[in-house]
Amino acid sequence: MRIFRRKRQFLEYTRFLEHRAYSFCHFTTRGNRRLEKLSPRLDTANLRMAVYTCIVGHYDSLIEPRIAEPGIDYYVFTDIDIPAGSVWKKIDITQFDEYHEFSPTQLNRRIKMLPFCYLPDYDYSVYVDGNIEIEGAVTPVVAEMGDCPFGTHYHRTRDCVYVEKVRVNYLRKADKETVDKQTAAYREAGFPRHYGLYENSILIRSHRDESVRHLMEAWWEEYMRYPTRDQLSLPYLIWKTGYDKSSIHIIGTNIDRDPNFRRIHSHITKPS
Repeated sequence: MRIFRRKRQFLEYTRFLEHRAYSFCHFTTRGNRRLEKLSPRLDTANLRMAVYTCIVGHYDSLIEPRIAEPGIDYYVFTDIDIPAGSVWKKIDITQFDEYHEFSPTQLNRRIKMLPFCYLPDYDYSVYVDGNIEIEGAVTPVVAEMGDCPFGTHYHRTRDCVYVEKVRVNYLRKADKETVDKQTAAYREAGFPRHYGLYENSILIRSHRDESVRHLMEAWWEEYMRYPTRDQLSLPYLIWKTGYDKSSIHIIGTNIDRDPNFRRIHSHITKPS
């Protein structure tokens, strides 16, 4: 038994060293370059805007925004009770057919990726992960989009799907066999290294832009093909579909230094 424990410890330590060595050799954010075209600030005066999050089960606890702007609707798609007086308006996901069709993680990703299906009456939506606290006004953040119909953060330390794959496998954030199969398919298709990597914890999208709609629909389909981490598939689909990277507004290069948002805890439970 002691020999078995020592062998397991040795294998874990070896895995750790391999991961650290790979990360050190491939650490770069050079692929996360700002390419967006300069354009006037977006006039938000007559836009219908919604902020939303999605919590399925008890994966996250509901976080109240520090600032709730008048004229913006705040929605939480969830199957749990929310506190009385909450800024968030509950949309009961148990009423959806998808609630019984998909796993909690799949349903979360569907609502995250396809806002125009669930909030069709709005011009723009701002999605925030369940562990993100809204610290500032959202309207100026949307206005900074200018002509860009899609906005997100760059990953703060990595710029490559293939490097992210190593991290995902090391932390066991997804099924390793599926992750390896996914990235092998991307490599075979010719997807380049260091093409850019996005956080995806905060997403701003125009609901009236067809190119964004098509990209998001392709993202959902790819996620269902490879149900791993959505960070892995988005850069590939931007490349595959020929989506104009200069039309992606980069909200920031480090979400943890963004004064308008704060990641305040890790997720409560592991996804299922």
